[in-house]
Amino acid sequence: MPDPARIEKIFGDAMDLAGDERAAFLNAACADDAGLRQELESLLNADSSAHKFLEPIAAGPEAPDTRLGTQVGAWHLTRKIGEGGMGRVYFAERAGAAFHQQAAVKLLHAGLESQEMLRRFEQERRVLAELEHPNIARLTDGGATADGVPYLVMEYVDGTPLHRYCDSKGLQVSDRLRLFQEVCEAVQHAHRRLVVHRDLKPSNVLVTATGTVKLLDFGIAKVLEGGTPHHPAPDHTATAHRIMTPRYASPEQIQGGAITTASDVYSLGVMLFELLT
Repeated sequence: MPDPARIEKIFGDAMDLAGDERAAFLNAACADDAGLRQELESLLNADSSAHKFLEPIAAGPEAPDTRLGTQVGAWHLTRKIGEGGMGRVYFAERAGAAFHQQAAVKLLHAGLESQEMLRRFEQERRVLAELEHPNIARLTDGGATADGVPYLVMEYVDGTPLHRYCDSKGLQVSDRLRLFQEVCEAVQHAHRRLVVHRDLKPSNVLVTATGTVKLLDFGIAKVLEGGTPHHPAPDHTATAHRIMTPRYASPEQIQGGAITTASDVYSLGVMLFELLT
C-alpha cells in the first residue's frame, strides 16, 4: 500500500496545479506506481467534486442578497459572514430597551427546499439542541421565515481559525496542545451523544480573543441512530454527493464506507499534524 505521508505530500502539491501541468507532475511523482497514481486521482477527483457541489448554482455575477437588512424572527440581518453548500450565515442583532444581542443566523439556500436538504437542516438543529458544551457554539433559536425558509440562530463566535491563531500568537507546543485538547473535549462530548461531526477542519474551529476554542458547523453531522459509537447503525445519510473536505476526510469518507467516530478521530489527527509541524 502507498505510504500515506507520501500520498499527502503529492496530493497537496498536485492541488496547486491544473490541466497538463498537473498531469505531468503526477507522471513524474508516481512513475510506474499504478496504485499510487490511482489513489491520488481518486482523491483529486473527490476534491473537485466537493468544490463543484459547494459552488453557487448560477454562474456569472452574484445576485443581490435580498436577505440583507431584513428581519428573521426577532433578528435583523446586517451582513453575510459565511456560505456553504446548504445555506448562508449572517451576522444578526436584536435590541430592546435594556439589551443588545448578537447572533449568527443560518438560512437554507433559496431553491434548495428538497426533502433531503430540509431533513439535513432539521438534523443539524436537533444535533445542536442536544449539545451543551463550553467549546461548542450553541443553538439559541430556530424557525422559518415568512416565505417558509428554515433558519437557525446560533451563538456568534468572533474568532480566528485555530492554526492561524496559533501562528499569529507564536504559540509554543504546550499552548497549542492545550487548545487542541479543548477541541478534543468538544468532539468527545458530541461522540458521547452519538454525533459524528464529519467535517472537522481548522476553519470550523475558532479561537476567541480570550483564548477559548469554539467548534462550529454540524451541518453534515451524522447521528448514529440506534447504535453506539463503536457499533453504529448503517449510514442512511449517504447521497450521490459525499459532502466533505478531502484534505481532512478519513479514508472511509473518501471511499464511501461506513462512518464512525473514528472518522472524526482521523480528521483530528490531520489537524494535530498541521498544528505541530
